[in-house]
Amino acid sequence: MKEAKATFTHWDDKGGVAATGVLVITTSMTLNATSTTWNELVTVKLQSTTGDVTRLDVGFDVSCDSQCAATAPTPWTGQRSIGNGEQTSGQVTYAENLPTGTIDDRITTKYHIFVTMAGAQPTQPNANWSNSRLIRCDNAVGKYPGCVYPDVRANLVLPLSQYGAAAATYGWAIQNMSDHWGAADNPLQRTADEAFAKANRQRTCEDVTFTAMTAVTDDSCDEYPFAGTSQGGHTGCADIVPQLENGQWKLYSVKGRPDVTLHEPCVRGHVPLTPNKAAGGKYGSFVQTDRIMDAEKFVVSITS
Repeated sequence: MKEAKATFTHWDDKGGVAATGVLVITTSMTLNATSTTWNELVTVKLQSTTGDVTRLDVGFDVSCDSQCAATAPTPWTGQRSIGNGEQTSGQVTYAENLPTGTIDDRITTKYHIFVTMAGAQPTQPNANWSNSRLIRCDNAVGKYPGCVYPDVRANLVLPLSQYGAAAATYGWAIQNMSDHWGAADNPLQRTADEAFAKANRQRTCEDVTFTAMTAVTDDSCDEYPFAGTSQGGHTGCADIVPQLENGQWKLYSVKGRPDVTLHEPCVRGHVPLTPNKAAGGKYGSFVQTDRIMDAEKFVVSITS
């Protein structure tokens, strides 16, 4: 949501300020991760007035640059009259047309307001401004193109209540390992190269012996950082076992493996296959819904 202000000034015949009206313009835009068409709600409020300004007539329209076009550029037809303390709202629509071969396009939305007052001759009825926040539309992720805000760091949220031992493994690694991969100050970086990700997985969980533990039902190797990131694919990982005890997750080192120093480049969690696969599926869908492009950074949050 963005907010802007514009002041309507009524000048007297001597060039002095006779009256004013302060307008507050609020815009709220929701992008679509699987579509290059989106809407924006525009609201204009006459916040305060002085002098003989009691009502103002307001027109509004939008546009966008690059390969974007405003297909419904006006939130209402013509001008609407609003009094002191009143507001009016309407919706505009944008559509991005990604040319063949274009991976991504950066777009700026632009705004124009036209304000007059009955019985007064306007001297500067127009105001123009641009949204400082860029929009990125791309066709590099998933089956369909879509749009996101590139300045917002994507956050993979994995609740312990849903992903159990897998989430506990990642959370322990983020909090305790020296690199803190996935934390806000050291984000992970996606790799879209499936062969590279497969090789990462093999290097961490298959090339180095992973012995399933009988104490862990359907034990499997759950690697962190993820194989599908540039930080994945190490050997010499810390081997740990997450256990839920009295409602709290506790992490133990694996007997027969080197002692954990917290300086290892990766973690291998002994995690039941079901939460392991569920967390992997969540990462896969997250890449799609948040449109994480190749080499783009993201963070990981473990919640209760």
